Amino acid sequence: MRPELDDTLAARIDDPASTATGPRPPSDVPTSLAPGQPLGHFRIERPLGAGGMGEVYLATDLALDRPVAIKVLPPGTHRSANHRDRLIREARAQARITHPNVGHIYFIGEEAGRLYFAMEYVAGQTVATRIAAGPLPVDDALSIIRSAALGLREAERHGITHRDIKPSNLMIDSHGMVKLLDFGLAAGALDEVTRGPVAQTSFAGTPLYMAPEQARGEPVDLRADIYALGATLFHLVSGKPPFEAETLEALLSKHSTAMRPVVPRRPGQPRTSIAAVDALIARMMAPSPADRFASYDELIRAIERASVEHMRPAGTWVRAMAGLADLIIASMVALALMLPVQLLTHSKLGETGASVFIALSLYQIVALARRGRTLGQWMLELEVVDVVTGGKPSLGRAATRVIIPNVLYCAKDTVDSVLGYAGYELRSVPHAIVSCLAIVPPVLLIWASFRSMAKLTVWDKLSRSMVRYRTRRTVAI
Repeated sequence: MRPELDDTLAARIDDPASTATGPRPPSDVPTSLAPGQPLGHFRIERPLGAGGMGEVYLATDLALDRPVAIKVLPPGTHRSANHRDRLIREARAQARITHPNVGHIYFIGEEAGRLYFAMEYVAGQTVATRIAAGPLPVDDALSIIRSAALGLREAERHGITHRDIKPSNLMIDSHGMVKLLDFGLAAGALDEVTRGPVAQTSFAGTPLYMAPEQARGEPVDLRADIYALGATLFHLVSGKPPFEAETLEALLSKHSTAMRPVVPRRPGQPRTSIAAVDALIARMMAPSPADRFASYDELIRAIERASVEHMRPAGTWVRAMAGLADLIIASMVALALMLPVQLLTHSKLGETGASVFIALSLYQIVALARRGRTLGQWMLELEVVDVVTGGKPSLGRAATRVIIPNVLYCAKDTVDSVLGYAGYELRSVPHAIVSCLAIVPPVLLIWASFRSMAKLTVWDKLSRSMVRYRTRRTVAI
């Protein structure tokens, strides 16, 4: 049988830490809930969805007069201790997490043998419904995955591994907020302190998005959820899961050994954007957990680096204006420092471009390494970031990105100064060639602005840094 998108394979839960509480249900529990039927202090309105893990209904909280979602066990499982344990584990796991990107649990109870819990009703659509019409734009997909990663980061802080990340377990509400739902397979949730891999008691998860180690029944941790999140991202940007097969065995084998397809480029999608997302997915879906991201903070930084929304690169004119402002500042500083020397020695040192070049370079290097931006960049809401860490560039990288364009800008004056100091004079033809070097940096910057989505120049690439508009950083709270 061909594995489908929502084929969650439920595990038998026999963790001794998880025990069902309350009386065992009688045998005459109805098989479904009807609209208008009371359940505790809730009133059932209509069904929202159903699957092997449970049935979900829209209901009204009569005490607070608000809509809620009620989850109950599917028909025929109300007397199963394992299914009851799983529902209780799901409610307890999800209730531990208070985060905007995780659905909230309000209440768990039992009515006439019907075990249920009430949770936040998310008025919107699942990500699976949204991509049914086709692939999403890259930045929309990255925004969804980033939101899910934020919710999973909070779950991981409570020792919880979700184990069933997929498009149908991500909801988008009417405000565009992404909510992570369905903790029915969450592992490690009931331990007081859970760190490191969580042992699996049996095979569980959705095969189309399942990490290889999870499929093998090995202990899993956050990296298994990162793998599933990467498979989900591939589905969002390509319109289909990364691997498909006619049998479960063949599908799981592909996840372990097959070469993942490259993310296809669609019309209107820049090549650099697709390449960045493909590289991100490649690391998220690495067959070996050791080759994936080691933390959600690291993953979130990588998502932001691949996203234009979070890494809005500065273009030609704003960078040029910031550079001009810095040049004026450096010239004033150089003049102020060299004027006393000129007056005392009657030299022309203060009139040369060498002093400006030195002052400009030192000022920019120190400013970038200490603050991540020069005064000119600060005035125009820009900053320079290390593309690897997302933070300020190191001293060496700051020096690399500053010296290369500055040498070209100031080549004529610097050469004139050095040769003049030595008693030589540059002839007209060599002088014209050196003078032309000053136009190379703006030409390269204009070229990068038109050719590269990230607007990376030669010195950006060599220093592994970039100029972007300043944005709020994602930090651990």
